[in-house]
Amino acid sequence: MKIRNELAPYLAGYEEKFTSKGEIRWLPHLLFFHPQSHRSDVVNTDSIGFRYATDGDRSYSVADQGDAESVRLLAGSSTVFGIGASSDAWTLPSRLNAHDDRGGTWLNFGGRSFNSTQELLLLTLYRHLLPKVDEIVLFSGFNNLSLARMPQMREEDHGTFFQYTTYQDIFAQHERAKAKSSVRSLLRREKEAPAPAVPSIDEQIAYAADLTLRHLSGWKALASTWDAKITYILQPLSGWVRDKGSREEELIFDELEQHGGFAAMYGDILSRDVNIEYAAMLEQGAKEMGIDFVNFSPVMADSAKPDQWLFIDRIHLTDHGHDFVAGKILENI
Repeated sequence: MKIRNELAPYLAGYEEKFTSKGEIRWLPHLLFFHPQSHRSDVVNTDSIGFRYATDGDRSYSVADQGDAESVRLLAGSSTVFGIGASSDAWTLPSRLNAHDDRGGTWLNFGGRSFNSTQELLLLTLYRHLLPKVDEIVLFSGFNNLSLARMPQMREEDHGTFFQYTTYQDIFAQHERAKAKSSVRSLLRREKEAPAPAVPSIDEQIAYAADLTLRHLSGWKALASTWDAKITYILQPLSGWVRDKGSREEELIFDELEQHGGFAAMYGDILSRDVNIEYAAMLEQGAKEMGIDFVNFSPVMADSAKPDQWLFIDRIHLTDHGHDFVAGKILENI
């Protein structure tokens, strides 16, 4: 990744513990979460693993709120967590704090590689630490859609998850040790069996939308305990925003594709038609629940300039991208 490392050397700060190839902290119930009390110039986490958000000259987190009497939550997965930001100060929650003059600190409630099940569980498990919550913005949607193409989704009541294969391997070791011959026979049969068919794109969209809305109703129920305003924002993808990115984006995208990148795995998802269909299902479901909905890709498309370097890969943002998106979030909630 020579080009991307030259353009954004700070990304090395995520490699050891905050990528799928890094250290995975396995947890009961939640499956996995970020390392606790991590310290670096790029990313810092509290005693639980939530990333800090800056607000002026102070930093706040779920487990370290200081004197905050009320908070606002930005929830979601790795884009909310801030993969791509050069420091905590350039994540979306921090940029919201920099631009929002209403008061009430925005906290980073993002979980890297989370699906909607894990996003909801995170609030369920740690809501006892929160003071009054004035507002919740869910900035999410891609992970459910990307995971919906995995055949094993049909085997799980609440959708499959990232690290599924690693999880299965780890927790199958005990059974393999008990019955080595049976496992060898099973593995041989699995190897000989044809690979399950990937669901059609329409099936993927319908499944992801249903799962997302199911869990969104849970968010609404919990938000009502604080009488908090809640908004669901379908997060942007570079291909949903514009056909061609900035010079830096195109250089990075080309390099990533040479290493088996996003388009190679999720090419059909990049279509704007997919964005429109997925957003329509989510908007209808959110409307029926009385929840505000924003399809963010068209919002960005209407104001992004061709030379603006917004994405560090096809889903995560640069510092400028985080700042740009935070401003647009505040205009649309």
